[in-house]
Amino acid sequence: MPEQPRRFLVTTDAGDVVVTINDDANGLDPGLLSLAMADDVAARELPMATPLRAFAAKMVDLIEAQGVGGFAGGERMREMLVREKATADLRRIERYAREHGRG
Repeated sequence: MPEQPRRFLVTTDAGDVVVTINDDANGLDPGLLSLAMADDVAARELPMATPLRAFAAKMVDLIEAQGVGGFAGGERMREMLVREKATADLRRIERYAREHGRG
């Protein structure tokens, strides 16, 4: 039986977003996340909602868990890239909610 994708319900001021992790992507890949506005079905399937700001720490963990591929830089550079990627992904979630959420 195939493993279920990792999905999270993230709340923003503009609406709730379902964030799905692409297991085939490495942590620094721009395609790591798939985003969709939450509907009633998603809200029932994902009963725990996480505010966007609280999701920040989870994003760092998710990126590190996915790995950084063949990144050959030093540890400090890797940590910086992971933090920058997490920040960019959080902004992407927020922007997606504003563009696709409730008016």
